[in-house]
Amino acid sequence: MQRFESHIDQPGHFARVVARLGTVLLLCGLAGCGKGVAPVTQTAPTTTGPQTYFAPYVSGGSTSGPLTYTIDDVAGTFSQTTYQPLTQPGPQVLNAGVLAIGQRGLRSLSIKANYTYSFDTSLYEVTDYNPPETGSFAVELAGQGGGLVQMLEPIAGQLVKQPVQPLVAATQCPSSSSQTYQFVTIPTAQWDPTTDTAYGSVEISSSGSDVTFKNISQSTLTGGEPTQRSASSVTGACGPTFFGNITNVPGQLVVTDPGIGTVLPAQAQIGIGPSGLLVENNGAGEVMAGTSPPLDYENVLGAGTGAVGLPKPTSALNTGAVAGAQYLGFIYEAGNNDQGVTWSSNLASFGGSPQGVCPLVTGNNPSSTIYGGDFPATDPTGFKNGGFGNCDFVIDLGPQGDNGLYPQAQVWLGTSYPGYSPSIKYPFSAVAVAGQLGNQYAIFLIGTDSIQPWAIYLLQSN
Repeated sequence: MQRFESHIDQPGHFARVVARLGTVLLLCGLAGCGKGVAPVTQTAPTTTGPQTYFAPYVSGGSTSGPLTYTIDDVAGTFSQTTYQPLTQPGPQVLNAGVLAIGQRGLRSLSIKANYTYSFDTSLYEVTDYNPPETGSFAVELAGQGGGLVQMLEPIAGQLVKQPVQPLVAATQCPSSSSQTYQFVTIPTAQWDPTTDTAYGSVEISSSGSDVTFKNISQSTLTGGEPTQRSASSVTGACGPTFFGNITNVPGQLVVTDPGIGTVLPAQAQIGIGPSGLLVENNGAGEVMAGTSPPLDYENVLGAGTGAVGLPKPTSALNTGAVAGAQYLGFIYEAGNNDQGVTWSSNLASFGGSPQGVCPLVTGNNPSSTIYGGDFPATDPTGFKNGGFGNCDFVIDLGPQGDNGLYPQAQVWLGTSYPGYSPSIKYPFSAVAVAGQLGNQYAIFLIGTDSIQPWAIYLLQSN
């Protein structure tokens, strides 16, 4: 085990809950961005070389705050990095390793080195893995515009699965033209489907570095109005940061390190990729003053720890085409602290499963139903099954409401699925948004059974 100089100003501060910290536009002072400055304009990535992604905090993760991931499909390498400005004067790599691109484009990530802060020595200590530790996965959009990742994290000498995180290549600020997006909340165990935002829509446009979010619509899982909702129009500021070209809301640009122990208001970070993927980290972890009941996030789009969304289709989708596509993605169960149910996250495939017996589902519409499930422990990448997982999970999108919105989705679990519970009556209710990111379909779903919230993120695979 090797030791490296610590980036921590005072011992122990690295472990603080600092989800709010990533909401600071870290490098604006250095880059010269601010009100009235034209946003950075970059073209979409055209190569498959190194691409850095912004990833929001998701409840259950070992690191409280947003992260970046750098994935290089050409060199076959990846890294995971954190930057928490009140405690770190610079970025800190947490994991690094190699990747292999398998069937249907699945990225298998293998950790070669893990860097962990030691409270005893106030140093980062590196653990080298030889051979590399397998079991982490990523799914990327074409052109590396974004994707999904699920890491194993070495904790107390053991590798622990982390929750799935959406990834967005925030290569540019929003354009001046208005674009409507639909989104779903990234839930937590505390997310309440009867009072908190489950899904919604927003129009986004920009002028210089100012970004306007207008006609913000937020709904609970049943379509009601959330107890605490965003104003219908809010303004943020976009500029280059450690996390990419991120829009910060309410746009309070902090250009110097405010110091350890400083209390900052919750601020949401929103990144939009070149293909249209939208990801929000809403600053969960910092209670906002003046909210009753207390609101521990900046209420711009999603509740929970943020939101994930995509451009709203200009016309109704062909639901049969959406349901008939093949997908890779992840199923995230947020858990329930009161019921003693812990969160879980599983790599999954949906659509076109070539074999396996799926749960018997009655009363569903075949034209809007997608079959799929998790990958077996004996075949974690589906190598023996053509890149497909089990067939123990069913999503019925149901009738389409507004373009790309499926407000009456239903979800069934088979008895072989690891999250199945005989005490729960299936199906459970959900809401899904669907559309295209580039030329690929995407489906983002949020729902809840009688115990815990669920989120499902699917990207069309080759």
